[in-house]
Amino acid sequence: MGSLWEDIRDGIRDGIELVVDKTEEYSKIGKIKVDIIGIKRNIEKGFSELGGRTYEILKENKKKNVGADADVKRLIDELMELEKSLDEKKNEIIKVREEKEKERREREESRKKTAEETDATDAGEDVPPADSPVEDAEIISEKKDKE
Repeated sequence: MGSLWEDIRDGIRDGIELVVDKTEEYSKIGKIKVDIIGIKRNIEKGFSELGGRTYEILKENKKKNVGADADVKRLIDELMELEKSLDEKKNEIIKVREEKEKERREREESRKKTAEETDATDAGEDVPPADSPVEDAEIISEKKDKE
């Protein structure tokens, strides 16, 4: 078990890492959301243009098939592509969140392993027991050095 200062240091380090991690996550998501806003704006423009073209066709010739018009077909294809892009951007947000969560879990597991290894080392592997031959040999060696 670490000292109070080590616990405080570790807590501060963990807090700073979380803040940095969340900042990265939110900045990536923010950029994607800006892209989403642009795509939505283009979709709105496309629907507005499609509605205007449909109105013109129906106004000019009531018997004409709206779906057969080349401009209508082009606009519908563009809108479908924009909707695909919108779905991809939404999936990117989910992916960023999942990746960051995975990184946080892996970092936490790594810390736990490091802490367990440190605890095992601190449990006395470095310091021999009082009645061990290693300690006796060191004492004898120190006595010989003094003589």
